[in-house]
Amino acid sequence: MFKYTLGILFLANMAHADIIKCSFTEPFYDTEYSMAQQKLTVSDFEGTTKSIRNVSFQIKGPGQFELWDSSGNVLQKLNLTNEGSNGMSDFVYPYEVESSDLVYGSGANNGIGGCTSNFLHRKEQSDE
Repeated sequence: MFKYTLGILFLANMAHADIIKCSFTEPFYDTEYSMAQQKLTVSDFEGTTKSIRNVSFQIKGPGQFELWDSSGNVLQKLNLTNEGSNGMSDFVYPYEVESSDLVYGSGANNGIGGCTSNFLHRKEQSDE
């Protein structure tokens, strides 16, 4: 029963996560997904911006999500682990993300990054 209740509370919080922002290094780029607009915006280090429209948010399992384009291609895989990293900063992100080449060509970090949402923010990495 506890797991069931926890899952419902988690999904209720996700329903309010209107914006998911992801950060990547090597190459440096950011993505921002708007659930309301069903749009993924990609901005790179040169200031180039592109938008991918009709992007759906898929719940794959507990803490596992995917962003799909209108053809059903996976654009990003997100995992809520509270161990995400953009590959370079001293921040820990709530989400780990793997971005496909359809979003941005792969670089040294192979499309691996970290994400935040409206209610889940990055934290300063602690020395434990």
